[in-house]
Amino acid sequence: MRKKFCSICLCFAVILPVAAQSVPGDDDKPRKPARSAWFACTSILDGLENPVMVMCGKNIVKLELPRFMTSDPVKIPEDGIIRLVRQVPDPEDETKIKYLVLAEAKIPESVSKALIVLMPLPKPKGDLVFAAMVQNLASFKGGDRMFINLSNTHIRVKFGREEVKIAPQKVNIYQAPNLTKPTNTPVMYEFYHPGHKKWRILTASTVVLRPTRREINIFNDGTRIGNIKKHKVLFPLPIKRP
Repeated sequence: MRKKFCSICLCFAVILPVAAQSVPGDDDKPRKPARSAWFACTSILDGLENPVMVMCGKNIVKLELPRFMTSDPVKIPEDGIIRLVRQVPDPEDETKIKYLVLAEAKIPESVSKALIVLMPLPKPKGDLVFAAMVQNLASFKGGDRMFINLSNTHIRVKFGREEVKIAPQKVNIYQAPNLTKPTNTPVMYEFYHPGHKKWRILTASTVVLRPTRREINIFNDGTRIGNIKKHKVLFPLPIKRP
């Protein structure tokens, strides 16, 4: 079974000093295939306006951040920069507005479909309250499982006889076999206990792999050694219209 292994990329931002304005597109220019990005959030902060405001280039859209599912997609602008912003009055001129940047992600030009994982910062840096991780979705198909290990120890996931290892601060994808219908498979989550120097079971169960759905699992450190927290985010495939 082929697996994808990559590093975690975190993006940070600062206050955006001027108001963004929408501009009409130029229909005379040749159109390139649209690039899209989805948000996944490990935790919704208290007091955060939801739907949130997302700035893509000079356009601003309102977007709901679900807790256990990815958001609707947004279009990636030409510069690849997507910001989560908050609108506030300009203290120097109350008739104007400006935008505080709560999170920022830079999508590489080579990525046409991206996942932006928002993670609350333990200590906010100014107006910045989220770190943003960007993940390429090029090979993430129906039935697959993406594992993001934000903990400080190794994680191991077993699907029957197949095994996926995720090093600390890394990402790996379990690529399911080609599915034509929902398929049951046993799964076991383990972590490497740094004190006992052994693999320990987090949980074990039976899951259903569906060709119409993908799943993201994010692992974080708990309150003590070996207490790993797992957050699941569902990522349905877009419906193909006839």
